[in-house]
Amino acid sequence: MMYELAHHLADAGIRVDVITSVPNHPEGILFEGWRNRFLQIEQPRPGLRILRVGALLRGKNQRGRPRGRMQRIAGYLTFTMLVCAVAIWRVRPRLIFGVLQPLTIAPVLIALARMRRASLVFNIQDLHPDAAISLGLVRNRWVISMLKRLERWAYRSADALAVISKGFREHCVDRGAGRDGVTVIPNWINLEEIRPLDRPSQIRAELGLAPDAFVILYAGTIGHVSGAQVVLGAAALLQPHADIHVVFVGEGPLVAELQHESGARKLQRVHFLPFQARERLNEVQSLGDVSVVTLLRGHGRTSIPSKVLGYMAAARPVIAAVDGDSETASFVSTARAGIVTEPEDETALAAAIVALRDDRARSRSLGLAGRAYLEANQSKDEVLERYRKLFAGLMTRS
Repeated sequence: MMYELAHHLADAGIRVDVITSVPNHPEGILFEGWRNRFLQIEQPRPGLRILRVGALLRGKNQRGRPRGRMQRIAGYLTFTMLVCAVAIWRVRPRLIFGVLQPLTIAPVLIALARMRRASLVFNIQDLHPDAAISLGLVRNRWVISMLKRLERWAYRSADALAVISKGFREHCVDRGAGRDGVTVIPNWINLEEIRPLDRPSQIRAELGLAPDAFVILYAGTIGHVSGAQVVLGAAALLQPHADIHVVFVGEGPLVAELQHESGARKLQRVHFLPFQARERLNEVQSLGDVSVVTLLRGHGRTSIPSKVLGYMAAARPVIAAVDGDSETASFVSTARAGIVTEPEDETALAAAIVALRDDRARSRSLGLAGRAYLEANQSKDEVLERYRKLFAGLMTRS
């Protein structure tokens, strides 16, 4: 998303510097073909420069699983320090735009904005520190208190906050942000890149699936908060339905656990694929007849999984196994794009899958409604232009 935003701004004649890390998400392992150096500079086009700082790579332990939270915290702090050094040394911005994640990046960007007399905009994609606290990644009450103070300071110090939902806006206002300074700008999706296919996805043939197989897709990062275990539970209940297959496409800390559990339970029609090349994105999102998003109970309030947009762009109905009062449930319901079931309820999830398999007309209607909602509200060019106007207004005042 930041890649597309940077190019849109450059197209509008705005010179953009992007500071990020070397590619290593989500496993904390350096992507093939990259070197982990202090600073690497790319200039993919006129008006756009990418400055990549090195990363404290987490890697995996002897059991093949990603290392623990201390390595993650150390990685965040290292990233923060390197961004600080590079930002002071290499950039002189009129406006600074940063995703407020991790929270430790806030003091760096606030200090840089004041040093350069630049406007500061924070983008809120997840609610921190609430997300880390609910996951149990932060337990010490003194650390929690410090992080909450840091969150409030960040909100008050920014010239503007760009949040992805109305619920996030209310959260920021409750934590000290001025209401007039918080703008709701939803995440976007490139509706030209992901389109409904008029033929079966080629990936089906590669997996050896029968033409009449009814496929359930879970695509994206499979992390601790995802609650993806419920999908395996539903798959076990669906074993008597020989035509139903479940396909996971993605990577993350839970993949090894899910693969082991699937083998132990002898689930014959559960398939795992790693992340696919970007040019296959449309094939991936069109792989399923139904797409699934899951979140652990109590966790849907701190994030909205971006995978939902991909599912809807491909005109596939969405089953959301999430809290009924969560932002994700509200989004799916507002778009009339699918069914919301209780989180961590494998019986309810399995029942919803069977219901959509047995009512293909309803399934198709939900998928088309989701696509239409995105076309009307969250197309790439429309949302990116809202960001450009926000930035232009701030730079005019500065």
